[in-house]
Amino acid sequence: MRVFIPLLLLLLTACQKEVRVDNYALIPLPQNIVYGNDYLVFKQQLSFHSNSPEGVLLQDVFTKTGQQHGIQLTNASEQTPLLLSYNPQLKPEAYGLYVEQDKVVIESASEAGWIYGWQSFLQMLPLNQDGPIRLRCVEVKDEPRFSYRGMHLDVSRHFFSLDEVKQLVDHMTYFKLNKLHLHLTDDQGWRLQIDQYPLLTKNGAWRNHNTQDSLCLALSKEDATFIIPEEHYKTIDGDRKYGGFYTKDEMRDLIKYCDRRNIEVIPEIDIPGHFNAAINNYPYLSCTDGGGWGTHFSYPACLGKEVTYEFIKNILDEVAELFPSKYIHIGGDEVNKDEWKKCARCQKAIRLNGLKDEHELQSHFNHQIEAFLSQKGKKLIGWDEIVEGGLSKESTVMWWRNWAPNSIREAAKNGNDIIVTPDFEYYFDFPYSATPTSKVYNFEPIPSDFSAEMADKVIGVQANVWTERIPNVDRLYYQVLPRMLALAESGWTTKKLKEYDAFEMRLKNYYQYFENKGLFYHLKELKGFEDECVFTEKSHFSIEVPDSEYEVYYTLDGTAPTKQSAKYSGQIEIDKSLVVRFRAYKGSVYSKIYEAKYSKQSLAEPVNVAVKSGLLQQHYKGRYWKCHDVDLSKKPDANKVVSNFGLKGYEGHENYALVFNGYYQAPVSGVYTFFTNSDDGDQLFIHNQLVVNNDPSHGPRTKKGAIALKAGLHPLRLIYSQIGGGAVQEVFVKPPNEAKRMIESNELFYKD
Repeated sequence: MRVFIPLLLLLLTACQKEVRVDNYALIPLPQNIVYGNDYLVFKQQLSFHSNSPEGVLLQDVFTKTGQQHGIQLTNASEQTPLLLSYNPQLKPEAYGLYVEQDKVVIESASEAGWIYGWQSFLQMLPLNQDGPIRLRCVEVKDEPRFSYRGMHLDVSRHFFSLDEVKQLVDHMTYFKLNKLHLHLTDDQGWRLQIDQYPLLTKNGAWRNHNTQDSLCLALSKEDATFIIPEEHYKTIDGDRKYGGFYTKDEMRDLIKYCDRRNIEVIPEIDIPGHFNAAINNYPYLSCTDGGGWGTHFSYPACLGKEVTYEFIKNILDEVAELFPSKYIHIGGDEVNKDEWKKCARCQKAIRLNGLKDEHELQSHFNHQIEAFLSQKGKKLIGWDEIVEGGLSKESTVMWWRNWAPNSIREAAKNGNDIIVTPDFEYYFDFPYSATPTSKVYNFEPIPSDFSAEMADKVIGVQANVWTERIPNVDRLYYQVLPRMLALAESGWTTKKLKEYDAFEMRLKNYYQYFENKGLFYHLKELKGFEDECVFTEKSHFSIEVPDSEYEVYYTLDGTAPTKQSAKYSGQIEIDKSLVVRFRAYKGSVYSKIYEAKYSKQSLAEPVNVAVKSGLLQQHYKGRYWKCHDVDLSKKPDANKVVSNFGLKGYEGHENYALVFNGYYQAPVSGVYTFFTNSDDGDQLFIHNQLVVNNDPSHGPRTKKGAIALKAGLHPLRLIYSQIGGGAVQEVFVKPPNEAKRMIESNELFYKD
């Protein structure tokens, strides 16, 4: 009988400090696991054997990874044998793991399968054990759901050393991830040696502090995980600059290290946008013969100059020679096409090639680069913007824009391979409040409306780590762990076997693993408190601490909490306006600083005006990135009376703002909590006081705020901005002693 038991139980025996492991908390969960009734007993040493020449070649990497988990591999015959057995019937990454009374057997048809079987065995071992181990006999037959299971790391915004990347690779291996996507170039830094263009690293790898560095330095005053490491600074011509790059020899070393662990290193050279690190050193590459920025994105490479194509192909020639990966990622996202609209050379290229617009100009560029890479035996990968303007079937698409669902469908229908890496679920630089581990785990990579043929084009998943606010490894692991484990299971385990509560039970065992490895991981969120509380007499502060080992410290004077601050032991009475700042600690690991804002208010007086049912809605054309960008002193483009908030009549429209003016009828006196759900952003004012600030939010997000009101009419204004993609605008209210509900039309009025 096959039994799936997720929880690891460690039963300590009285003799010889022997640890007995009855059930295994493997992540990712295997496809099949069958427990026996017997046990293997061994003393943390195994004798390595293989009946395959390929298996013999793995002894070195098995020895190194075994040592990382307290296991010594020897050739001594008296030790329990570890046998790598060749089974040509298995798929490339599949394996069988058999823990028997007298031996451990891992069977596979490839090095990958043996490596993964070994990781499963290492995960079975108890932590911190120096005596004999008694492992329950088990049969594991396993293979991945997806062939592509990746982690992305942006080393351009903030740089990571070779050793730091290798450490991340070790943890990726442990959880059976097999692709490392390195974002090597961007506006902020060029991180790879290119022999033909030495200025790319001589100058382009180093910078004066930018706004991202300044933000990290400001945050580091209260949180050491934002400190920028001193070793990434260098004095150049008397200026202290931040940066770094990988030489070709260093990159070869990393590639070899990853290859021994079945991890493919995929380079990304971001073109034709996000190219300032190149343009600043070779200014002839841009449309203006110099670097710079448009409204939001940097100047792109000029696609009307032959020298641009020559330059980029020369770079990719060296990249293709250096990286054995079949993929080269060219980025392709967030290109400032407005510069091409103004460029006579680009417009001439559009005419000469019979193209419709700037989207097709980028597609024309992509086709040329794709053909060039194909001659090198490489496949092109790009972000899903490359779908716009047309795409060949040979390209691979990384779908990241949740708000552009048609791009993944168009790619699938076109026959392109797709890697799913959505912004709202798989961006690990996002805060956990926006993308909790459960959200990562529960996301289903294949859209429910895909046909079987379209579903086959989804080859895998990837989490992205953009490092604008990640300057060091502690912050990196805080953002990645434990979400990386949820991604690993989503990429490996079949949909029918996934269940979050069971995963969370297994996950508990890995917090000790993180601590043993000295990894700064994300502690579970503190709950049970209101982040903003309005009261008229007295209130109280209390929290739910999710782990008995957590210690929580707080301050009431606005300073950052430390272990020298007051320790939370129970409910705190609040009788004046203040901010409670608090943080959880578990050993050397700590949480973010939470804030609970308490505002003691008098009840706002109602107004006495003649009103009619409804709201005045004003429409402003234009692209407003934030609500305060809307100039309310200007005459709106349209006015009308509406019955409620919302976007009725503007479905499918982009680049506009709506302003709702009117009054809210408070039925009773007390504290009212308002909620707005918005995509892209909104702000709610009552009595000219900003009550809900939901601005900006690229993607649907709910925010709340409260105000004390007397019964009667109260003036309100809501500003909403739409910049493209999804479109949502809703307002909810929680009156005193009532549940949260949608605000009703009979509560809204306007002055005629």
